[in-house]
Amino acid sequence: MVKKASKVGETAFFSYFWGEISVMYAMKNCLSAIIAFLLSCVMPMSAGVREPERVTHYDTLDGLSSTSVGWGLQDGNGLLWFATWNGLNCYDGYDFHRVQIRPGDRVSISTNRIRDILLSDEGNILCRTDEDIYEYDLGTYSFKDITPERKDSLRGRMGRPWRGFYDRQGNFWSGNHQGLNKRYTLRHPASILAGTADRHPRALMLDRDSVLWVGTRTDRCVRRYDCTGILVDSMHLATAPYCIFQTSAGDVWIGGKPGSLMKYGGESVTDDAVYDIKEDRRGRLWVATYGDGVKCIDNPRAGRPSVSTSLGGHRVRRLLITPSDRLIAATTDGLLIGSIATDDSREVKLRRISRDGSVAGSLCSNATMSLAQDSRGRVYVATESSGIDVIDEDVLFSDSPEFTHVNTSGSSLTSDIVNAMTLHSDSLLMIAGSDNVMAYNPVTGRTQTLSRTFWGDSCRFAETTPLCLPDGTWVFGAGEGAYVATAESIYGRDYVPPVVFTSYLVNGESECFAPTPGGMIEIPAGHRNMTVSFAAIDYTDNRDILYRTRLDGSPWTGADRTRSVTLFNMSAGTHRLEVQSTDRYGRWVDNVAELKIDVPYYWYETIWARLLFAVMGVGFVTAVVYTLFYIRNVNRHRRELLDKYMALLKERDAVSTERTVVAEEADGEYEMPPLNPDQKPEDTAFLNRVRKYIEENLDNPEANVDDMAVAAAASRSTLNRHLRAQLGITAAQLLIEARMQRARQLLGDGRAVAEVADMCGYADVHYFQRAFKKKFGVNPGAFGRG
Repeated sequence: MVKKASKVGETAFFSYFWGEISVMYAMKNCLSAIIAFLLSCVMPMSAGVREPERVTHYDTLDGLSSTSVGWGLQDGNGLLWFATWNGLNCYDGYDFHRVQIRPGDRVSISTNRIRDILLSDEGNILCRTDEDIYEYDLGTYSFKDITPERKDSLRGRMGRPWRGFYDRQGNFWSGNHQGLNKRYTLRHPASILAGTADRHPRALMLDRDSVLWVGTRTDRCVRRYDCTGILVDSMHLATAPYCIFQTSAGDVWIGGKPGSLMKYGGESVTDDAVYDIKEDRRGRLWVATYGDGVKCIDNPRAGRPSVSTSLGGHRVRRLLITPSDRLIAATTDGLLIGSIATDDSREVKLRRISRDGSVAGSLCSNATMSLAQDSRGRVYVATESSGIDVIDEDVLFSDSPEFTHVNTSGSSLTSDIVNAMTLHSDSLLMIAGSDNVMAYNPVTGRTQTLSRTFWGDSCRFAETTPLCLPDGTWVFGAGEGAYVATAESIYGRDYVPPVVFTSYLVNGESECFAPTPGGMIEIPAGHRNMTVSFAAIDYTDNRDILYRTRLDGSPWTGADRTRSVTLFNMSAGTHRLEVQSTDRYGRWVDNVAELKIDVPYYWYETIWARLLFAVMGVGFVTAVVYTLFYIRNVNRHRRELLDKYMALLKERDAVSTERTVVAEEADGEYEMPPLNPDQKPEDTAFLNRVRKYIEENLDNPEANVDDMAVAAAASRSTLNRHLRAQLGITAAQLLIEARMQRARQLLGDGRAVAEVADMCGYADVHYFQRAFKKKFGVNPGAFGRG
C-alpha cells in the first residue's frame, strides 16, 4: 500500500532531479516544465530527509592519553589505533586503551611519544618515534625491535603529515594538537509521516478501503491518506481525536478529548473524553471514557444515538471484546471484566481485577494501558511500567485469576514501560515503550528491540495503538509525529558490528589489554575468577547497542548495555564464552564472538591425583569391608563360645539340681572342657574359675564382679578384658546371662516366679520380672504358663 521507507530518499531525489532537468528545458517545452513541477509537488507518505553531518571531538577528558594525535588507522579486527605523544591509543568505540612501554619489556624503544603509525603486511602496528621505528605485535600485545634493513624500507612510507582517514563505516577521523575529531552522518531508518511532524498523533486506523486515518492532538485534526501515500483530505475538530473506529456498517466514529464522540462529519453525542471504541456482535458500540467509565450505544445507526450511563469504572483507556461476548477494560485502577451476552446493556455487571501484593500471580500493576487476545484465547494486558501480564480468558473470569508476568526480569523484554501495544498474528506483539519499540514473539519468547537510534535523535511514543499496513509497514504515534517503519527497515540488516574482546581481569589483579575477536586465554594457575570485557565495533553510534552472553552453551543472559561479564569459581578445563550484540538500532545480528578460556587444574585435580585418590579410596573401602567381616566373624566366634559356655553351665546346673554329681564326688572338683581346640590351657582354667564362682553364687543376691575377679585370681579390669576377648561380654553381663538362662529353665519346669527369682539371686521379684522381660520379651509368669 505505502511506498517503503528505504525507497523514500530515492523517490525524493528523482523528484528533485526531474524538476531540475525540466527547468533547463523550460524555454523549449513549457509543458515539460509544468509536468516536472507537478511531479516535484507529489509528496510520498514518509518523506526522506538527508541527515546533517556531525562532528564529535575527543580529548583527555574522553580518555585519550594525549591531545597531540599524529596518525590513525584501523586494524583487521576493526579497532582504531592512534599515535599520540603519550603512547599508542586503541579505541573500541567506547574507551581509549593506552599502550605504552613497560619496565623489563626487553625492547629498545625509549619513549612513549609515537609520531605516526602504519599497518604492516602481517597486520601489526609499525610505530615511528623521534629516533627509530618499532613494531607493536597484536599477537603478543607488546613492542618488538625490527631489523635495520626493514627500517630503511619503511622510512619513505612514514613521517608524512596525517590528513585523516575513513573507517569502514564511512566516518572520517582526523587529529591535531587539540585532540581527535570524528565527522559522521547518523541515519535513522524510520521516517515521519508527511503532515504529522510535531503534531502528536493519538489515533490511527486503516479503513476497509485501505485509507489510512491519522488523528493528531496538537492541531486537533484528522487526516486521510490513500493507498499511494497521498494526503486525501483533512478535517479539524473541536477536540483532539484520541480514537478512530469503523463499524461493520461502514460508519466511522471518532472519540476525542477533552470531550467528544461523533460520527465522521457529524455532531458529538457526548461530552465525555473518549479513549477507545469497540463493536460487539449485536452491533452495539462500547465506549471507554476517561472520566465516567464504560458506556454503551445500543443503536449507533439512530439519527441521534444515545449514550448510556456509566456501567462501571473510572479512567478507562482500552477495551477488548472477546468472541465469547465478554468485555475487558483496561483502566488506571486495574481491569474491569464482565459478560455482555445480553440484549439489555443495562444488565451488564462489571467486576474489578486489581493487584494484590500478597499473591504472586495477581495483576502486576493497576495502571493498565492496552489489551490484546490471540487465537488460543490468551489475553495480554500491558501495564504502564511493569511489563505485560498474560492470562487465559477463562482463568481471568474465574474466582482466582492468576497471571503470568512477562517483564525484564523474567523474559527477553528490554523495557518494562509499555505505552501501547497490538497483536499482529499470534507470533508478533508490537510494543511501544517510552523511547523504543519491542517486537515480542509470544511463541518463542524472543524480542527484537528497535531503539531510539532507529527512530530519531529523540522520540517519545504515545499511547497510540501501533498500526500495521497491508505491505508490512508499521505506523507508530509519537510526540515527534507518526513514525513510519517499513518491513525492510525493521527486519533488514546493513552494517553488522563485529564483537571484539578487549581486555580481561583475573582475580581482581591489574587489567590485561588484549584486543581479539576470539581465540584463547590461559589464566594463571591457582585462579578461578575473571572478568572479560568486550565491545561491538560501531563508531557511528553505539549508544543503544545491547549485549548478551552465555558460557558453555548455557541459555543466553538478558540483554543490556553491560560490556563485561564476571565468571566466578570456574571449574578446571576449557570453557567457551560467547557474546552477541545488536546493531546500533537494537536489532539482533549474526555476530556471535567466541572466546576460549583455559583454566589450569589444581594438583589434586590432575589425572594422576585422581588415580591416586581412586586407589586410596579402593584401599580404604577394602580395609573397611575386611574389618567389618573380621569383626563379624570374631563376634560370631565369641557368640558360639558363649553359647557353649552357657550350655555347659546349664548342663552342670541341671546335674547339680538333680543331685546326681557322682563323678564329682568320686573324682573331686568338676573341670569344664576346652570350648575349642585352639583354646589355651590357662584360658580354660580361667573360665573354670569364673564358672565355679557363678555356680556357687547363682542364687546369691550379693554376688558381684569384684568377688568374681577375686575368685578368678584377676583384677576387675583383667576379668572384663579376658571375658570380652573370649566370650564377647563383660563379667556383669555373664552373671546376668547365667541367671536368665537358669530362670528360663526353672520356669519351664513349672516353678513359681517368686521361687525362681529367689533361686536366681534376685531379692526383688519385680526387678526380676523387668529383667526377664527385657531379655526374652515376655513376662516370666506368661513364660511359665506357656
